[in-house]
Amino acid sequence: MISSLLGLDYVRGVLSVAPFLVCLAWSTESTNWTAPRRITGLLSAGLFCLSCWLAPMAVWGCVPWLLLGLFHGLAEFRDVLSERVLEPNRLARLAAALYLPVGAVWALFDQLSYQPLGFSGVIVLLTGVHFHYAGFALPWLTSKLDRREAPHLNLAAIWGVIFGVPLVAIGITSSQLNWPWWVETGAVTLLGLSALVISVEYVRLGGKRRGIVRALFMLAGSALGAGMMLALLYGWRPVVALEWVTIPAMYTLHGTLNSWGFCLPGILGWKVLGSRRIG
Repeated sequence: MISSLLGLDYVRGVLSVAPFLVCLAWSTESTNWTAPRRITGLLSAGLFCLSCWLAPMAVWGCVPWLLLGLFHGLAEFRDVLSERVLEPNRLARLAAALYLPVGAVWALFDQLSYQPLGFSGVIVLLTGVHFHYAGFALPWLTSKLDRREAPHLNLAAIWGVIFGVPLVAIGITSSQLNWPWWVETGAVTLLGLSALVISVEYVRLGGKRRGIVRALFMLAGSALGAGMMLALLYGWRPVVALEWVTIPAMYTLHGTLNSWGFCLPGILGWKVLGSRRIG
C-alpha cells in the first residue's frame, strides 16, 4: 500500500516546506508583503526548512519562524480591532494568522523531542503539520471567498472552519485522555463538513475562471473534498471501523490531498489571479 511507501520523512518534508507556502500566501497581499517582510519571511522559512532535517540547528532554526508567526498574528489582531465591521471571511483570515504560531510551537516540540500529555512523537509532528495546513492554509483560503467571489457560500461553513481547526486538536487530546469518543468525532465532523462546503465553492469558483486559474481552483476544490471525506472516515472510526483507515494512511493520503492537492494549487491560483489583476 502507498501508506507503507511514505514514512515520517515524507511528513517532515511536507512540514519543512509549509513556511514557503505561507510566504506565497502572504505575497498575494501586496500591501503587507513589503521588502523587509519578504526577506524576513523567506529567511525564516529557509531556516525552518533546514531545522527539519539538520539536528544541530533544529531548535534555533524553528525560533525565527515562531517569532515571525507571533508578530504576524498580533499585527492581524491589531488590524481587526481597528475595523468596525467584520465579515466572517475576515475573521477566517485572523484565525489563520493566530493558528500559524501554534503550528510553529508544535514543530519546535518535535525538534526538542518534547511530548506533552504523553503524545507520541508522530502525533506531535502531525500536529505541527495540522496547524500549518489545516490551521493556516484552510482558513486563509476560506477567507478569500468573500461575497463577490462566492455569493452563495453558507456562512456557517466559514464559522465551522474557524472553530473546527482548534476543536479537532482538542478532540485528539480528548482521545489521548480517554474522554468519550464523540468529542473527537464531533470535532472532525464539524471541520470535515465545513471544509466540504468550501471544496464545492472552489470547484464553482474554478468553473467561473479560465486557463491555469480554472485548473488550479478546480484541483484545489476536488482534492479538499476527497481529503475531507477521508478525515470523516477516520473521525467516525469508533462507529464504522475500516482496517485501512490508519494514521499512516491518513498522513499519506489525507495529508497529500490537503497539502499538495488543495493548499498549493489554491494559493497558487490566488497568486496568478492577483498578478493578472495587477498587470
